[in-house]
Amino acid sequence: MSTAASAAPLRASTVPLAAPLAGVRVIEWSGSMSASFCARVLSDLGADVLKLEPPGAGDPLRRVGPFAPHAAYGEDAALFAYLNHGKHSATLDPSYPAGAALLKRLVESADLLITSAHASRLAELDLDGNTLRKLQPALVTLAVTPFGTRLADDASANRTDPDTPAAFTDFTLTHHAGYAFHQARPVHAPSEQPPVACADREVALATGIAATNAALWGLLEAQLHGEGRSIECAELDVIAHLLIEPVADYGRGERTFSRLREELQGTEVAGGLIWLLPCRDGFVMISPREEHQWERWVELLGNPPWSRDAALCGERTARNENWMTLQEEMAKWTREHTRADVFERAQAARVACFPVSGARDLLENAQLNARRFFDCWEGTGDTPLSMPGLPFCLRTSSGAELPRGRDVASPRLGSANRAVFEERLGLSPAHMETLRQQGVV
Repeated sequence: MSTAASAAPLRASTVPLAAPLAGVRVIEWSGSMSASFCARVLSDLGADVLKLEPPGAGDPLRRVGPFAPHAAYGEDAALFAYLNHGKHSATLDPSYPAGAALLKRLVESADLLITSAHASRLAELDLDGNTLRKLQPALVTLAVTPFGTRLADDASANRTDPDTPAAFTDFTLTHHAGYAFHQARPVHAPSEQPPVACADREVALATGIAATNAALWGLLEAQLHGEGRSIECAELDVIAHLLIEPVADYGRGERTFSRLREELQGTEVAGGLIWLLPCRDGFVMISPREEHQWERWVELLGNPPWSRDAALCGERTARNENWMTLQEEMAKWTREHTRADVFERAQAARVACFPVSGARDLLENAQLNARRFFDCWEGTGDTPLSMPGLPFCLRTSSGAELPRGRDVASPRLGSANRAVFEERLGLSPAHMETLRQQGVV
């Protein structure tokens, strides 16, 4: 975690955009990071999102680091705050008949229910979409699960209880879908360098965006026709649809897929050459793919003697064959400069180049800050902490913008209980106390 950079004030000409989903009521009952991210994006767009958490302990992500150093215990988990800021938190366990009855009452005034429970579990609790739409005909139900609700008879997924959260992880899903194999190739020693899962919660976040698109479609359909829909979004489907290249390769006849890197072909990317070069303070990626770019690049390096050796680098084929020697030669120059210096000089020379950034670099990134990308997570002590914000900018033709660079806070566990159960549903304090003792709320 890093301290938030001071955000530039909104331009005087900027008019805040009215929240597109204002008035839309969403209930999130899930143990899925994908479902939580979907609900958070809908909240960013103005939906009123009620997050139902297990009574007592709450969402397990409340206990997963990294943690803010000065935040209150239970409200200090950064990942939980990122996925859930802007929501209301209430505690409810629908596995109890009384809990399922309360969820049905909440659904009567809801537009969308997001869940990660399998269809069989929902049917067992009498909380499936068809049943709930008898109470609220325009209700959209969105199930975000690892494999979806329709499983092949011989699918390995059937061998494990689909309601067990630990049964499937990003690691197992990326391997099951073939994405880990594709992402982790080629390497020099496949037997010693096994493919690994995607980094940085890629499966959860990608699925969350896909689920958000599906939810918006469902809400629009319900608004137009007054009839709700049951939607399912499978993480496996989302991962598999990213495999454009290997499926195309198979279609053209390739049958031998190997993760072994062939010597002297490690720098071939997108039809050109790229190099990872060390600098005084890190690394840059340089990609003089075309001949005119290469000429400007070696001119920037001062036209060293090796650059005039036609056998070494006179043509792209030669540069490809001698990439390691060229990398060592070019690194002699880049090591004397900072990443920013190399980047700025290469950009000025119209050569593709960018610094390899870490977390601090992102927080100080001028482009991200100009776009007000980072939110400020409050409740973490005297200084708010930076947190990635909306992954898009929404602006109307008249110039109104959806606010970015916002102040956000992590919802306290059960902070909406009174408003939801007593004020909205009319439960008495005595009834609430009984439900607490029973573990329902």
